[in-house]
Amino acid sequence: MSSRNISNIVDLAYTYLGYSKLSRSSDIDKLIMESIDELDKIAQFNYIYQDFDYKLDFIKNNPIYESFLEGSTHYYLVLTTLGKRVDDRVKYYSITDMKKMVVFDAVCGAYLEVLADQYEKDNFDELRTYRFCPGYQGTKTADLQDIFKILKPERIGVIILESNLMVPLKTMCGLIGFGKKMNKSCGKCDIRDKCEFRKRGMTCY
Repeated sequence: MSSRNISNIVDLAYTYLGYSKLSRSSDIDKLIMESIDELDKIAQFNYIYQDFDYKLDFIKNNPIYESFLEGSTHYYLVLTTLGKRVDDRVKYYSITDMKKMVVFDAVCGAYLEVLADQYEKDNFDELRTYRFCPGYQGTKTADLQDIFKILKPERIGVIILESNLMVPLKTMCGLIGFGKKMNKSCGKCDIRDKCEFRKRGMTCY
């Protein structure tokens, strides 16, 4: 993994842990770097997607999705995961070392986010939106069920429970619009006034 990607993972992991840049510590730095090294060895990164040029029902039924995709020529439903071995390691640390578990869990989320970003940069057209996942901006995680029925990620070892929880836990699922450029921003987020990150002077990205 490039030094630039490692830097991105470290920054995002600290964000997930709730640290500001001024409150970082060498102790946490060490745990983060150890976690990245572990993930390089055990993560089974996988990414699947399917292209659509018409609006699926769950998109037509939600104005937030409609607004997100407005101006796009087509879009992908996408799903990416780090695999079961990562979940097993999180469970192991939850029993043996709670501090390491908290840091490792945050690094897992950051690691998946950064690897997915890099995959999209390497494989998709540049003119695209960011990944928008059910649960963002108050959208329903129940919409994940519709995406699962289409992508059938069971073929790569990912399932969804009735509670809308995805297993393995270190999995992301959502949509990306093409034909327009859209970066992550607080400006159009429907929950920005209630956002815990913004209250701390931070962002979620």
